[in-house]
Amino acid sequence: MKNILPRTVLLIALLAMPVARAENLLDIYKLAQENDSTWMAAQANYRANLEKGAQGRSLLLPVVSANANYSKNTIEGTTTNLITGAVIQGKDEYDITGYGIQLTQPLFRKSNFAAHAQGKISVSQADAELAIARQDLVLRAGQAYFDVLAAQDALDFARSEKAAIDGQLKLARRNFEVGNATVVDVHEAQARFDLAAAQEVSADSDLQSKQEALTTLIGRPASGLARLTSKIGLPKPDPADPEQWVKAAADQNLQIKVQEFLLAIADEEVNKIRGGHYPTLDLVASHGNLDQGGSALGLATDYTSNQIGLQLNVPIYQGGYVSSRVREVVARREQSRDTLTLVKRQNVRQTREAYLAVTSGAVRVQALEQAQVSSQKALESTLIGYESGVRTGVEVLNAQRELYRTKRDLSQARYAWLLSRLRLKLATGTLSEADLGEINALLSGV
Repeated sequence: MKNILPRTVLLIALLAMPVARAENLLDIYKLAQENDSTWMAAQANYRANLEKGAQGRSLLLPVVSANANYSKNTIEGTTTNLITGAVIQGKDEYDITGYGIQLTQPLFRKSNFAAHAQGKISVSQADAELAIARQDLVLRAGQAYFDVLAAQDALDFARSEKAAIDGQLKLARRNFEVGNATVVDVHEAQARFDLAAAQEVSADSDLQSKQEALTTLIGRPASGLARLTSKIGLPKPDPADPEQWVKAAADQNLQIKVQEFLLAIADEEVNKIRGGHYPTLDLVASHGNLDQGGSALGLATDYTSNQIGLQLNVPIYQGGYVSSRVREVVARREQSRDTLTLVKRQNVRQTREAYLAVTSGAVRVQALEQAQVSSQKALESTLIGYESGVRTGVEVLNAQRELYRTKRDLSQARYAWLLSRLRLKLATGTLSEADLGEINALLSGV
C-alpha cells in the first residue's frame, strides 16, 4: 500500500505533462520566414535595390560643394635704389585665408533623366523580385515538408513490409519442418526479407537526408510533423480550363514582370548612353571670400565674390567612344527582348504542365486508392489460399510486395498532387501563404 501512492502520484504527473504538439505546415513556413538564409538574403538584396531609386533621383537635384584654405607666407628680398644706389633688405610675413561655396543645378542632362527613369523602374523590379522570393519560400517550405512526410511514409511501409515478410519467413520455416512447404519457399522468403532489410536502411537514410534539408530551411530540427489525413479531397482547378490559366500567367507571372522591367531598364540605358551626344546645361551659383594679408608688392586685399550664371557644355568629339557604347547597349536591349520572349514561352509550357499535373495527379491518386483496396483484398485471398494449400508462399510474398508498393506510390502521389497545386499558383504569380493554409487544413491534429 505504501508503494501504490507514490506510483499513482507519478502516473498522474506524467499524464498532466503537456504533450509536444507536432508542427504543421504553417508552423514550418513561419520558421522558414525567420531563419531561411535564402529569404534573408533576398530581403537584404531588396533593401539594397530600393536605393537605386534614390540614386537616380539624386542626379536631378543640385550639387553643393564648399572649400576653404589657409596659408602662411614669408617674403624676403633686397631692393636697390636706382638713384642713390642704396640696397635695402626686407622681410614680410602675412596670412591668406579664403572660403567658397558652389551650387550646381542640372537643367538639361539627357543621361541623368534616363538614369532617373532607370532608378524608378529598378524599384518596381525590386518589388517583383522580393515577391518572387516570398513565393519561392512558400513552395520550398511545402516541398521540404512533404519530402519529409513522403520519406517517413516510405520508411514506415518498408518496416511494415519487413515485419510481414519476417512473419511469412517464420511460417515457411515451420511448414518446411513439418513437411508442408518446400525449401524454395524458405529461400524465397529469406531473400525477400534480406531485400526488405536493405530497403529499410535505404529509406531511413533518405528520411535523415530530407530531415536535414528541412533543418537547413528552418534553422533547427523539426519536433515532429503533422501528417496528412487518410482521405483528402481532389478538387479540379478553378477555372477548369488550361487556357484561362495560361492567360492569367501571362498577365501576372512575376518572372515575366521582372524581365519586362529589365527590358525597360535596357531601353533607358540606350537613352542614357545616347545622352553623351547631347549638350548639358547647368545653373551655377557661387559665393567666396579671400583675405590676403599681404603680397610681393606689400598690398593687402580682402574681397567677397558672388556669381550666378548658366554653364553650357557641348560634346564635339570623344574618339568614337559614345557611338560604340550606343551600339553595345542597343545589342543588350535586343538580348533582353529575346530573353523576355523566351521567358513568356517557358511560362506557357510550365503553366500547362502544372495544370496537367493537378488534373492527372488527381486521377492517379484515385486510381491508386482503388488499387490499394484491390491489393489488400488480393493479399487476403492469397493468404486464405496459402492456408488451404492452393497458393504458395512465393505468391503470398508477391501479394505483400504489391500491396506495399501501392501504398508507397499512393503516398507519393498525394504529396505530388498537393505540390502541383502550389506550382500552378506559382506559375500565375498568385501563390501565397493562404494556399499553404488550405493544405494545412488537411493535416491531422490541425
